[in-house]
Amino acid sequence: FISWRAFDNSALFEKLLNNPYTIKHRKQYYRLFSHALIHADWMHLLLNVYVFYSFGMVMEQVFKSMWGNTQGGIFFLALYIGGALVAALPSQRKHGDNFGYNSVGASGAVSAVLMSYMVLFPTQQVLFFFAIPMPSFVAVLIFFGLEYFMNRSGKTGIAHDAHIWGALFGIIFLLIVKPAAIINFFVQVG
Repeated sequence: FISWRAFDNSALFEKLLNNPYTIKHRKQYYRLFSHALIHADWMHLLLNVYVFYSFGMVMEQVFKSMWGNTQGGIFFLALYIGGALVAALPSQRKHGDNFGYNSVGASGAVSAVLMSYMVLFPTQQVLFFFAIPMPSFVAVLIFFGLEYFMNRSGKTGIAHDAHIWGALFGIIFLLIVKPAAIINFFVQVG
């Protein structure tokens, strides 16, 4: 809803986007989270919603089955919000003095949810790029490889470092709340 409103309201969009300079020099720390509420365009929004819905429903149920509805919901929310925050930190470090750098979107938070799913269910088939079936553990490797190389090229206009750090947060968060997941991962893959 907020993305939809911000598409037609440039003042709202500007107020919520991740601008590391404004965060650092004007102390607008809320932007470390609010950037995840808005998106560049409909395709960006719909892609994030689709991936979040596809994998988030399962992860929310996993957490609720482990800790009950309330506590499981809190853990799921912590995964998502933590992913959004951690995804914004690399740009904060790199662009804190660059007034012209901006980023938007929930991709880092969605990457956290996606990666926690893939580590928990490494042999589950997923469709990479919506077309190529493969086990989750293979998709994890391809995800990090592609994001790393696209981040290094720096020519896509996409904050690939946000995807990487959000995904890493998702893996670490899962290993903290469910340490057996790493053993389960290697057992299933093996």
